[in-house]
Amino acid sequence: MSRICIVCEFNPLHNGHVYLLNKAKELGAQSITCIMSGNATQRGELSIVDKYARAEAAVISGADLVLELPYPWCTSSAEYFATAAVSLVYPFGDTLLFGSECGDIELLKRAAVICDTTEFKAEYEARVSDGEATAAAYLSCLRSRGIDTLSSNDLLGVAYIRAINKLGVSLTPMTVKRCGAEYNETNEVEGELQSATALRSLIAKGEIEKTGRYTPESMCDKLREARENGRLTDIQRIDTAMLAFFRMVDPTALSDIAEMTDGLENRICSLANASVTFEQAFEAMRTKRYTDAKLRRAVLFALTGVRKSDIRSMPEYTLLLGANETGRVLLADNRKAKRVNVVTKPADAPKETVQYALCAKLDALYGLARENAQTTDAFIKSGAYIHK
Repeated sequence: MSRICIVCEFNPLHNGHVYLLNKAKELGAQSITCIMSGNATQRGELSIVDKYARAEAAVISGADLVLELPYPWCTSSAEYFATAAVSLVYPFGDTLLFGSECGDIELLKRAAVICDTTEFKAEYEARVSDGEATAAAYLSCLRSRGIDTLSSNDLLGVAYIRAINKLGVSLTPMTVKRCGAEYNETNEVEGELQSATALRSLIAKGEIEKTGRYTPESMCDKLREARENGRLTDIQRIDTAMLAFFRMVDPTALSDIAEMTDGLENRICSLANASVTFEQAFEAMRTKRYTDAKLRRAVLFALTGVRKSDIRSMPEYTLLLGANETGRVLLADNRKAKRVNVVTKPADAPKETVQYALCAKLDALYGLARENAQTTDAFIKSGAYIHK
């Protein structure tokens, strides 16, 4: 029997995620621990519903324990995202299970070894310096070394394996081939396995009931509840605030912000001054080098003051988001072994840490991006979902 770990966003939890949870059970999982992004995602977006709602849906759908991948690592590029996630989740399991386009773990392992060579890193840096987008540069470097069947979504799997190797932890990587809609597919496709991007598009158009075909009942219920209570998140609600921030800030004050490279801070501030909405400015920011994800991360990091050194550090704690009886046993074992600092109540988080300050800033921003805005301490008063 294996203790399986899954790194996830569940934004929202959909049938593809449930397929992965069920696959873990088919593989003989004794327990399933999820390290899940908090109120922001790797692409620099705010999660459609908050972390506690998504964690509850995950536990009801088969997860035993859900811990938070905290900000800013949940919004970082693949290397920092994966390293932080592995550092928090490995004490709870022996196997890291993830979906991939190729479904070939040996190929991903080969790619991970290649990516850690000096020659690969030098070529990659040169391509990025010449203006090639990061994912495209990675894939180009791999193709030149005989690995030409990977897609951009596979690179996160490579990052997990590299993180396991870097940290030297006892965690066996295992992958399941993705099925259904392609990663980041924006439209509905045939069948019941849609991308999270397509589902968020349906939610934005007010078609929550339609998502019921593609999400487990527990998640659909949470989406309905969020709609009824004005708690669906839409970053455009703070469009004016973002525009004002970048109009007023001195670009030089942003030079040390994470993801601000090659003068990106000047481009963002200049376009903010030349635009009447931040969405208009954002549309003009995109270039081959500045992908949508990089731009969104840079913007969110600037708004919350995340420095380059912050994402290079490691999480000091994780927050309990949800658990069942099996999950509570895992927590008790971890507490005895003193492996990872799991905070069970948000109010008890170590307030002297940079991590706490950055998470608080994100939650303050997140609370304003809802129809019914929340106060800055709303999530301090929240608590984990415990399934009896």
